[in-house]
Amino acid sequence: MLDGMLSDAMQATGALTWTVGLAALGLRFWRGLRERRQEDIAGRWIAVTGCDSGFGQGVVGELIDRKAHVIALCFTQEGADAALKRGARLAPVLDLRDESKLRAVGQLIEKACDGRLHGLVHNAGIVLPGFVEYQPITFYRRVMEVNFFAPVLLTQLLLPSLRKATGRVVLVSSVDGIVSLPGNAPYDASKFALEAYADALRAELSLWGLQVSVVNPSTMRTPLAMRFFEAHRTAWDEMNRLDPDGSWKEIWSAEWLEAYIAFNNPQLERIAQDPSHAVRDVVHALTASRPKLRYLSGTLAKTLFRGLWLAPEGWSLVFKRFLINPRPRE
Repeated sequence: MLDGMLSDAMQATGALTWTVGLAALGLRFWRGLRERRQEDIAGRWIAVTGCDSGFGQGVVGELIDRKAHVIALCFTQEGADAALKRGARLAPVLDLRDESKLRAVGQLIEKACDGRLHGLVHNAGIVLPGFVEYQPITFYRRVMEVNFFAPVLLTQLLLPSLRKATGRVVLVSSVDGIVSLPGNAPYDASKFALEAYADALRAELSLWGLQVSVVNPSTMRTPLAMRFFEAHRTAWDEMNRLDPDGSWKEIWSAEWLEAYIAFNNPQLERIAQDPSHAVRDVVHALTASRPKLRYLSGTLAKTLFRGLWLAPEGWSLVFKRFLINPRPRE
């Protein structure tokens, strides 16, 4: 009798396992179909920041190919000229830290789209890497101004136009926005702030049916990313100017810095991927009938950083310590 009961239980467990497995596959298939449905964005107005190079430049090209009316916000005249040549309707040049100019651009966008903006992509960003002991406080302020405060203000200015069009906001964060890494505290802090803002924004705008998506690229082959380790010199040099005789130099010496850059540059070359991964995700967030709330862009984002994001903090700490190579004087 016991054997019979065990046999029945095993059969029931097997049937349940198959049922759950088939249901999971069906759900995955259904979600895949739903995500593939695209909307026609021809003639719709979309504003994109940070269009001088990298993701922004790629997104502008893809949207223009789909006949969207693109407003490409640039930092340089060269970038603006390239965007206009590619087919952008407008390409205002501004420093996103300048509030008065940002407000003026907000009015320009509102007028151009006649108060109906389909999409707003916050792509612009700066990174000023360096370990915390030689990071000037001004660097934190500069990074936060561009990476966080500018998106907050521009979104606020354009909300009426986004609401009328039942539009979308896409915030390009980073894997550093879900897993902070050593040697990049100002940037990571700005992206963590952007993540929190996106969470609140998504809930609030959902009342009117607006979509908010976050894109988290891992290292891509963009000018910003490929200069990362070389850019450590900027923070080091500035702290050396401010505090040339500080004890910090006993630990983070000039010799250590050169060794650090020389060791890590080749690693960067090995892991960097084509920016098209992130460009594709941004465009999907703007065109899909059901855009995702979050896009992990790139192989490392979907594997290593997803794992670190979900792993116990103690495990993550061990990995992060390993990244500081060579070690400074302890």
